[in-house]
Amino acid sequence: MNIDLSKTKMPVPKDMKELADTYLKQLQSGRMENTGWVFLPDTWTDEALSDLQKTADAIAAKCTLFIVIGIGGSYLGAKAILDALGHSRKGRPQIRFAGYSLAGTQLRRIVTALQEQETCLCVISKSGTTMETLLAYSILKEQMFAKYGEAAKERIFVMTEPKDNPLRKDVRDFGFTAFDHPTDIGGRFSILSIVGLLPLAVAGIDIRALLQGAADIPVDRLADYACTRVLLQRSGKAVEVFTYFSTDLKSFGEWIRQLFGETEGKAGKGAYPACLCFTPDLHSIGQFLQQGNPIYLETMIQYETAPDDFTIPAEAGDLYGGLTLEQINRCAETGVAKAHAEVAPVVVLQIERLDEYCLGQLIYFLELNAAISAMLLDVNPFDQPGVENYKREIRQLVAESRSTSFSTIG
Repeated sequence: MNIDLSKTKMPVPKDMKELADTYLKQLQSGRMENTGWVFLPDTWTDEALSDLQKTADAIAAKCTLFIVIGIGGSYLGAKAILDALGHSRKGRPQIRFAGYSLAGTQLRRIVTALQEQETCLCVISKSGTTMETLLAYSILKEQMFAKYGEAAKERIFVMTEPKDNPLRKDVRDFGFTAFDHPTDIGGRFSILSIVGLLPLAVAGIDIRALLQGAADIPVDRLADYACTRVLLQRSGKAVEVFTYFSTDLKSFGEWIRQLFGETEGKAGKGAYPACLCFTPDLHSIGQFLQQGNPIYLETMIQYETAPDDFTIPAEAGDLYGGLTLEQINRCAETGVAKAHAEVAPVVVLQIERLDEYCLGQLIYFLELNAAISAMLLDVNPFDQPGVENYKREIRQLVAESRSTSFSTIG
């Protein structure tokens, strides 16, 4: 993995880098709350991974469709990797995600797929009380029992904290298989825990390679990127645009957006994380990036070797004929980085290829950077107090709507 900060023109003071290194040591000390994720690349034993793989294989043998119900970190990490790698491996179940939207049309498609295919489902909620997740789960659980009867109990899996909550009650009442959501890991940092690894293993993804990549990150460059981001934010860069040149990385961008948005966005601090897929988004937002308000810094994610490529026929013209699509994509990456660097700071994070090992590197590198950057900004990386505000308003309106509905019926 390569980290190029040369286009930012932002030297990092020695004392700031030393402070970032100190924060990294604090994260690795084992004394901070909610830092269980820091140790995942090293604490997954061969025995534990083998047991997880056997469980995943048993689930995969029962179904052609595996529905993961969750929102935020409960599904974004797994979806990011699945989409980047081209979904499930040959012969493994298709993975579909639900419980992240309140739109009935989205859930209807999932219900239709459930009715048409051999299905298992796994509901994931750390607290066991997440509104969107529980609503979708209640509907899909009903559909599973309507289709399979009592046999549905062998096809429904629950992942939540080991404490009393609505999901744990269902485990007791129905005998569903339960997995403990780690108590010291928040959702947005859970991709390398059982939360992300179980669905990925069901899909046939190499979870060992993913963890090995995370273990092999360039630790010596962590402070450089974190400090550069914070210095640029302090200089007035209120938006960080994460860009990538493959549509397969769109879900990865959604995971990045939650990671940095929830980790840094507190006390009036943090850069707004935006994600753009090039070249498509160059035709819609490229003009702003080149000549609009220069409020952004850009982190460009690249990979050296593409999984697929095509040679362009001569009919495309003398300029393009005979080259490959990825050769031109590399020209686009270099040209866009050069053009954007004329008006804004550009960081390039480059992995070798889109596979489990390299994605594991990128994931863990970004997780550690998000936490260190938040600490440099003097905010708690692991809470999200602002989220409760909108949840409270929604609950109040739902209560009012329910009261009005029943009054009308009466």
